[in-house]
Amino acid sequence: MKRVVSNVFIITLLLCFLCGCKIKGDTALFAAAPAFDYEKAAYTVSAAAKCNMTADFLRSLGQDAAEKLVSDIESGSYSERSWLEATGYSYHVMLDKLDGTQNAANITDFGDNGADAFSVAFVGDILLDTNFRPMAHAAEKGGVLNCIDKAVVDYLNACDVFLINNEFSIGTRGEPLKNKTWTFQAKPERIQILKDLGADIVSLGNNHVYDFGETAFIDTMEHLKAAGMPYVGAGMNLGEAAQGHYFIVNGCKVGIVAASRAEKIYFTPVAEADKPGIMGTYNSADFVEAIRKADAQCDILIVYVHWGTENSTKLEPAQTQMAREYIDAGADAVIGGHTHCLQGMEFYKGAPIVYSVGNFWFNSKTLDSCVITLKINREMKTEVLLTPLLQKDCETRLLTAYDERRALFDRVESYEPQGVNISDEGVITAA
Repeated sequence: MKRVVSNVFIITLLLCFLCGCKIKGDTALFAAAPAFDYEKAAYTVSAAAKCNMTADFLRSLGQDAAEKLVSDIESGSYSERSWLEATGYSYHVMLDKLDGTQNAANITDFGDNGADAFSVAFVGDILLDTNFRPMAHAAEKGGVLNCIDKAVVDYLNACDVFLINNEFSIGTRGEPLKNKTWTFQAKPERIQILKDLGADIVSLGNNHVYDFGETAFIDTMEHLKAAGMPYVGAGMNLGEAAQGHYFIVNGCKVGIVAASRAEKIYFTPVAEADKPGIMGTYNSADFVEAIRKADAQCDILIVYVHWGTENSTKLEPAQTQMAREYIDAGADAVIGGHTHCLQGMEFYKGAPIVYSVGNFWFNSKTLDSCVITLKINREMKTEVLLTPLLQKDCETRLLTAYDERRALFDRVESYEPQGVNISDEGVITAA
């Protein structure tokens, strides 16, 4: 019995000795890896990103992200997309974080929606002037939201970003412009209706925001600011009118700019260097420059433009020409309005052009209408969707019956330039 114990003890000592020799002999293999060189990485990343990325900033991103960026650069696979893959934020969002501009007044950060994609929706004209039939009908129905299909309101509220055209001035001051047939003004409290509909931003780039003169025009912008409602397409000078507003969703930065070329007889002044007004695109040069500047600040840029001939599906030559100019300047989508009817659609260089979304809730006429939604996934690829609506008797409803939906889709497909196919589900693709 003693011999067995002795043998076990000897074997145990031998194993410990051998184990110790093994560890001692392979010390070099188990030496701590050299610390990640953030200073060197900062130099490498800064050169590729064409801006100063400090070592401390890379540390704030974490070693995995910094290593991924350096690896992409050294392998030749680096692109702006590398930032989204490495950090969950796009290159433009990271630049904003780096220089502190993510807190700028024209940037709204909605964070991560927890889904594989986010949505940016657009509709056309809405009229909230109590002197016209839509608001009178709303009073009879108990409110504007009772005049618009609940399913539509719910959909718009569910969209991550939703823009509506603010086709009126806001306030109580000013006088209707002389010799202008239709002039619209809504009380400041009507802004809440826009919010209740789910609006995150409005366009003032239209032919009715100046209907009650300069004082009311300025009041409009001030009331929107006070209500926390961003706007595009107008300002106290050309610089402000040209400025885009940006939304950050799922780490992607989406920009929206707006302008108008709606009037044949000019009542609405175009902003100048030291003069308030709307962003004009009668001559596209200033707006094209605004698009270039906005494109340099975001991942996806959407142009919302007020143009075309009212109540006509026939396109003006300027619409097709300028839509291409906008895309060549950096726009990723062009969404139009003003005509009070739907117009045709097409793609140019892969970017969708929706020439007019028609009315949303504007008068008592029976008119096709729609919501256009850009669905953007985490790879920043975009799907374009059309939600078919009908405006009739001062109400707007969702078309749910297959025959009604298909008929509207077919009509839109038939409008010049006959550039799209629309699936039964409303997905728009190039013809």
